[in-house]
Amino acid sequence: MNRRHGLTRVETVTVIITVALLFGALGVVMLREKEARRPAAGAICRTNLTGLGTAMAIYANDYADRFPQLPGTGPWAKQLGFSYDLTTPDFSPGGAQSDVGRTVTASWYLLVRYADVSPKAFVCPQDGQRRAFDYSPTKTKGPDLVELWDFGPDPYKHVSYAMHLPYGQYPADRSRPASFAVAAEMNPWMKEGDFVPPPASITVDDWKGKVSFLPRYWDQGTPWEKWEIQRANAFAHEREGQNVLFGDSHVSFEKASDCGVRNDNIYTYWSSEDGAQEDDRRIGTNPTARDKDNDAKSKDDSFLVI
Repeated sequence: MNRRHGLTRVETVTVIITVALLFGALGVVMLREKEARRPAAGAICRTNLTGLGTAMAIYANDYADRFPQLPGTGPWAKQLGFSYDLTTPDFSPGGAQSDVGRTVTASWYLLVRYADVSPKAFVCPQDGQRRAFDYSPTKTKGPDLVELWDFGPDPYKHVSYAMHLPYGQYPADRSRPASFAVAAEMNPWMKEGDFVPPPASITVDDWKGKVSFLPRYWDQGTPWEKWEIQRANAFAHEREGQNVLFGDSHVSFEKASDCGVRNDNIYTYWSSEDGAQEDDRRIGTNPTARDKDNDAKSKDDSFLVI
């Protein structure tokens, strides 16, 4: 009697098909689970920004209607000009820390110091490149969390939200109109604290990983595809849009970046002080450096950076 070893060809094919179907079903389940998690993560991003807006309003109430701004007269910088755990910096005129580099994140951190905001609130779950600042004074034998001045030595790794430049000619305060953008998810022209230039070309196949200027989609004479508008959005939500905190502390999800005062582009700055040209307001100039030229040109010109 002949004993059969292994599977026949038909049985092998059947097993392969069965395994493929199982993997396919598993993939569908995982995709649905991922899609289910996405709205929840997006809601947390919005909730966090709403909480930051409330904290900013409380801070402003205690500081003459001014939104958080690190003391001193130093320039906008990628990294703080003194150690973030320095307990008693001297910001007075002529003081050791009066004219050193100031990060935008250090202004954010004032909400940790004075408004009891957790560092976790500065991270959007859909911003996969950011992690909440983890600091333990017990491990470091350093000052308490509320005694620090920034989110560690590389603060841009721990903040998902861009803020209107607090060190420029037009820092934001509570006098701004309700349509003025105070903060939003990270400026797409910035990555890891550095500036990203526009690519030489951008196509429907590679636009999600690149940033480019907002097209003149308001011109009814020119048809624009959805992705061409989204390429100027933040990266956190699959380029679908960004949560934006406005001057009256409300937060809304905006599908295009020209959502500020008179359709101001919140991630760029105007080329002139009056912003008279619609293209200048809605498209603007992308940030390329931390200097005096890269700044808001008017009280109505939102310029959200890190």
